[in-house]
Order: sequence, then structure tokens, then C-alpha cells
Amino acid sequence: MAYIIRGDLEYKLGKTEIEYVEGDREALIAFFDQTRAYPGTIIRASWVSGTWFPSEKIPRRLRLTRGRRMYDWLNLQGTGTLVSSRLKDAVEELDPGRHQFFPVTVEDKNGAAVAGEFFIFNVVGRIEAIIEERSNLRASGRGQVENWGYERCVGPWQCALDAAVIGNRACWVDQRYTQRWFISDRLAALLQERQLNGYELSEHSEEIAL
Repeated sequence: MAYIIRGDLEYKLGKTEIEYVEGDREALIAFFDQTRAYPGTIIRASWVSGTWFPSEKIPRRLRLTRGRRMYDWLNLQGTGTLVSSRLKDAVEELDPGRHQFFPVTVEDKNGAAVAGEFFIFNVVGRIEAIIEERSNLRASGRGQVENWGYERCVGPWQCALDAAVIGNRACWVDQRYTQRWFISDRLAALLQERQLNGYELSEHSEEIAL
């Protein structure tokens, strides 16, 4: 089984907002605009393209602009995901060395560093695991554009994934259902077992051995 993971926008424990320091967000967007998602494509890179990024291009400072409560998973204002060392450890336990965690200092409104270790998380790796004939998804643009993808059809969510393609991955980006991260049920169970917060799991998908 697998899930799509994203930030929990209900903010059950209070809303916290964190943004890039002035100038860093613009520099990061410019870098993405000039970087291809993978060799041979015209698709530009992003935080959800599964692309490996050189560490020197990633900001090292962030600013807390609202709230005080820090979560294990936080959506950054402007794009990107901030995670705690606890979440990093969980991912690394199941997917060692595969993904990127860029260390950052989070500063409060007075410029003081917020206690704790935090990282900008980047899921690395794109696969094509969706089994179309067993999913309630519609191919959009296939045969017309390079980056065609699936769209959700009307009705209940249904998505089947090829277990052999996923292998032992704990996190991944699907080549044909982008703008989101998938995680395995093993990682989902570990996050819940350790009572990590700030995220939500949705769109439960079945892994099938063909």
C-alpha cells in the first residue's frame, strides 16, 4: 500500500508560517527555471520533480513569520517542505542515502535561531508505477506532449501501483502523476508510530504484484 503525503492544512496545533529570507526565494526560482527535471527533457525542475539538486543552490536560512510551534512537517511559504530531524531519521531508516535533506537555520522574528534541527526535504527519484487499467485516472496529453500525465476522474479515488517498480522505496515521485509525493505504507506506519506531526496522508493506493 502507499499514500500521498502533504502538509496538514488544518493546523490543529496552531498555524505556523516560515518563509525564505529576502532574495533567496527569487534566486531559488531562477535556479529552477534554468534547471531541467532530468536529462533530455524540457520540463523544469521543482521540489516535486524528483530531481537531485546541488547543495550550494539551496538556501541555508529561513524566517519564522507567524506562530511559534514547530512541526515535523511544514510547508514553506513560496514552495518547499521543511522537516524535523525526527522525520529525516524515519525516512533515512527506510530509504538510506536516496533523498536529500538540506540543513537550515530557522530564525525567529528577532533573528535568533529556533531550537532544533531542521531540513528542507527533497524526494529524489521518478518512477512510472501507476497501473492505468486498475486506476480511476485519465491520461491527459498522451501522444501530444512529452510531460503528459494522469488526472483524477470523477468518482471514488482508485489508484493501483506496480509493486515491482516501487521496489523498496519509501518515497517517490510518479512520472505521470506529478506535483505530489508518494510514500510507502512502511514509512506511513513509522511516522504514525513515532507520533510525528504536521502532515496528512491521503489517496491510499494499492500496490500490486503483476
